[in-house]
Amino acid sequence: MTDLLVPTRPLEPYAVEGAEPGRRPTRRLTVLTPLYRESAATFERSARAVAALEYPDELLQVLWLVEAGGAGDQDAARAGAAMAAYRRAGLDWRLLRLPDMSPKGAALNHAFPYAEGEVIAIIDADVVPAPGQAAEAVLALERGNALVQAEEISEPGVGLAARAKAGEDAVWHASVRGLKRLADVHVVAGSSVYAWASTWDLVRPVRSDDVEESYHWSLRLMGAGVATGFLASPSRVSATERPAAALRQRARWTRGQLRAVAVSWAGLPPRGRLLGAVTVGSLAARAALPLVCGGAVAVRALRPAALALVLADAACVLGARREAAYRRRTDAVGWALVVPWHMVGSLAVYLALYEWARGQRGWHSVRDGDDSPASANPAPGPAPGPAPAPAPEGVRRAD
Repeated sequence: MTDLLVPTRPLEPYAVEGAEPGRRPTRRLTVLTPLYRESAATFERSARAVAALEYPDELLQVLWLVEAGGAGDQDAARAGAAMAAYRRAGLDWRLLRLPDMSPKGAALNHAFPYAEGEVIAIIDADVVPAPGQAAEAVLALERGNALVQAEEISEPGVGLAARAKAGEDAVWHASVRGLKRLADVHVVAGSSVYAWASTWDLVRPVRSDDVEESYHWSLRLMGAGVATGFLASPSRVSATERPAAALRQRARWTRGQLRAVAVSWAGLPPRGRLLGAVTVGSLAARAALPLVCGGAVAVRALRPAALALVLADAACVLGARREAAYRRRTDAVGWALVVPWHMVGSLAVYLALYEWARGQRGWHSVRDGDDSPASANPAPGPAPGPAPAPAPEGVRRAD
């Protein structure tokens, strides 16, 4: 995810406006959730989200992915406790212990062979989908989409950083929908995303030599011309109260997207190149924002350019705020802080370039848990290993 300096109005309509009342899903759905060095509270939060899903138990498969070996024992114990506390009778809810959990693409490559659903969803740790989101997603797919995604919105926070970040997220979501409406290209998210199993086959094996696997599959799916859409039912994520961690995460997103464009450009069809060009252009504008504005203080000739950049950013923010659902996501102070936060966030572009030049491909967590950067340097697309033997107590191992 990065800011896209594109119009936030008009917006691409939602694929469906919620699931039809009384309509019972008939499709088998698999939910994949990677849980890598998360806190006990995050495991419990994810388990509560599973328990709240309004989807028939006999049609729902939930696969929790944790690391194999001693390094993953604590995660496995936390997962087992959370699953036991919130288990639904009749639900196929399993724990898979995988040999590779970082980056996420490696975990997904190992997990996809265990997914039995016609529809496969990827929902990250800490993400709480709306209870009816899964049924809405399946309905949207049945109406002609190959892939749909829900917006992930920050829960209310008390600090200025959390309030500004909530506004920034709203602007991001509006810009993605605006870009889809304007140019028919879609920055596909890496979480709260649902697709037919056959759609996921188009991007398998998932790139596992980079941290921004979702942008790689965005480029590939746009190149393939698949139909994508947006869900009205959002997911919730914890508020971000740590500005430095949020900046590092932003740098990871930026680094991954720039690298994805660089390594994929030669083989991209026109729609993929359009998405890549918009992203690079947007990031260039973001990088220029603090330099031009800072230089305008001393150099009068830069003032028109600085004013144009600030006004363009403000127009994006105001365009998103005009939408009632987005306006409610933060307060007036949060909205007022979005443009200044964008100015600070522009530094992430330079941090991303620095990390890329040093060969870094790790990620940084913005949640409590193991905050050490994780490496992401394995070879791309490892083939899934042989089918594992079932472990006791319904736990299946994949190591």
